[in-house]
Amino acid sequence: MDSILIVTISGPDRAGLVEQLASVVAEHSGNWEHCRMVHLADRFVGLLQIRVNGSMQQDLESALRTIKGLDVMLAATKGELEISPTPAQGLGLELLGSDHPGIMRDIFSVLARANVNVEELHTSTEAARDSGGLLFRASARLAPQGELDHEALQASLSAIAMDLMVDLKLG
Repeated sequence: MDSILIVTISGPDRAGLVEQLASVVAEHSGNWEHCRMVHLADRFVGLLQIRVNGSMQQDLESALRTIKGLDVMLAATKGELEISPTPAQGLGLELLGSDHPGIMRDIFSVLARANVNVEELHTSTEAARDSGGLLFRASARLAPQGELDHEALQASLSAIAMDLMVDLKLG
């Protein structure tokens, strides 16, 4: 039976790191299925989903942990992963505003209270052209869990966006 490994990696960024990781996966008959990887603060970090035959799982896990300079965390599941359909009522969120602590907490507490799941999230900071300060940018793919009162959610997010002094679009 196949196992699904969810691998979290972090290490000093260097040329050839992804190739080395891919080689270890292939050498152990693993199938590289999904990943998100990025350079953050002089480190290369990522999430990777690998499908591997259960008989090769322990060897693959051991080999991944021996990649020099790479911190590896693993989680495994047995059996077939269910492919969930794209939610019919999926939402997108775009946010832009002056960077300051608490933006994520405040916005995502509103979403949590509305029973909205975060399926994908990207955030970044960048220099503001005019002021020289930092801008915070976030984009998310969201999935309501059950019935959603879209107007009430929009009103709650708009109110918090005004308090935070950010532009927020929900669509």
